[in-house]
Amino acid sequence: MGKSSLNLRDLGGIGGVVPRGLFLRSGKLSVLTSDECARLCARHHVGCVIDLRTPLESAEFPDPLPKDITYLQIPLLHDSTVGITHETGSDPMTIIRQLRKNPQRLKEMVPDFKTLYREIVTDSFSREQLYKAVMVLKENARKGVCTLFHCTAGKDRTGILSMALLRSYGVSDKEIVKDYMRTNRSAFLPTLKKCVGIFVLTRNWELVKTAYKSFMADKELIQTAMKHYIESTTPTS
Repeated sequence: MGKSSLNLRDLGGIGGVVPRGLFLRSGKLSVLTSDECARLCARHHVGCVIDLRTPLESAEFPDPLPKDITYLQIPLLHDSTVGITHETGSDPMTIIRQLRKNPQRLKEMVPDFKTLYREIVTDSFSREQLYKAVMVLKENARKGVCTLFHCTAGKDRTGILSMALLRSYGVSDKEIVKDYMRTNRSAFLPTLKKCVGIFVLTRNWELVKTAYKSFMADKELIQTAMKHYIESTTPTS
């Protein structure tokens, strides 16, 4: 399993101020076997993993981590958040197979991502979780501990936490957007395959276009998060 398929990258070096080898952003680790995950953690000297998914998602696709890795679950969303990745069953393709004869229902399940990005940085629960994750990352870095953080695809929640972390180092918005859009290097081919599968299942081009837009990074989304994000050193309730 290569870095591209996992959407794994080190944030080190961005803006010339972020330390290398301490912050890894990624997609879900459940795509790895236990041995593959152990080798990845050893290769990057990972000491801590922050899972940004909801308990529902994590239970469905658990991280196969070595026992010596500290695992922290800091979900940025409630389980009840409406969206194709946050309702009963968190795998989009499984949901599409189950509801392939009801494309309208599928389209309704896809969240308004612009609203979602804004709410993650403004909703009191999500904002507090976001601040908590940033503080854990910075504290681990001070101790020299490499932390890997991830959601499902490593795009949305992971992208927002990356934004908050990079902002805390004084990285420019331009550099933050540039890192966010790097996700499309690894997302394009998997997204293309998913879209072909969706068309085969549903024969619905509108649903295919909706899915493509959902799976790919869009700079307007991270710009929305940056616009509404208010940095703080203390979580608020």
